[in-house]
Amino acid sequence: MSHEKDEIPVVQRAYPEDLGEVAPEHTPETDSPAIRTVHPEDLGTWLGKGWRDLWQMPVALVHGLVIALAALILLGLSWQQPWMAFSFLAGILLLGPVLAVGVNYLALQNERGEPGGAGLGWLGALGGSVWAFAALLAFLFVIWASFVWMWIAVLNIGELAVMGQLHHLLGAMLSSGSGIISLVGVVVAAIAFGLLVFALSLATIPALLDHRLRDDAPQKSLVESIGVSLKAFSHNPGTLILWGLIITALFMVSVATALLALVVIFPWLGFAMWHGYRDLVAAN
Repeated sequence: MSHEKDEIPVVQRAYPEDLGEVAPEHTPETDSPAIRTVHPEDLGTWLGKGWRDLWQMPVALVHGLVIALAALILLGLSWQQPWMAFSFLAGILLLGPVLAVGVNYLALQNERGEPGGAGLGWLGALGGSVWAFAALLAFLFVIWASFVWMWIAVLNIGELAVMGQLHHLLGAMLSSGSGIISLVGVVVAAIAFGLLVFALSLATIPALLDHRLRDDAPQKSLVESIGVSLKAFSHNPGTLILWGLIITALFMVSVATALLALVVIFPWLGFAMWHGYRDLVAAN
């Protein structure tokens, strides 16, 4: 009687013999650039460097002048419709990061020691991405403005929607209980949407410029650049919320000067935004 040879089962290895063969797990956290920790005192450094850059490249003042003139025209056309005028002012603040793309480009040129221009060199390299990002921020702004409009209409049954001027709006809201509730709701909505937009746009435009205009850097899509911005915010929420408050305070200074100060403050913050990106995001 013949006996068949017993077959030895093949055991599959669950891990490689050489641990050097183990590849690290790829996640959005590991595949994106490392984020540095920043502190409140760094914010003053960003502003200082931005101020220095502004006077090294005064052509950036043209960007501030264009934004200020456009804002004044929109406010002049809507002054008798206070909620529309208020929405335009909020829109300038929310869309500021993408409007500052030209100033960010000038900051990159200054960093490289390249001859200055008008700050329009970004159009060929990332024009489509910038417009897509602007559309995203505009969409979020429309959602916020629509919510505010409906909030006011429901609580006040049109009482605050009467024709008037923008500077009468706050007094009208404080004159009744429903108006005060409306004001609180507007502030809460502004904080929520402001934080969302700030986190999305904190480093998005600088990251796009940095990786699209450098030959030695891997190309990044708009989504990846937004991911860098969100990662930077999540790693430094306290300091960056303070940075957002500083930006808002400087914008309010501009409003208090009938937007004349915006001619200087807008490009100043654009340059400071670039230096903030450089401190926050480590090179690959």
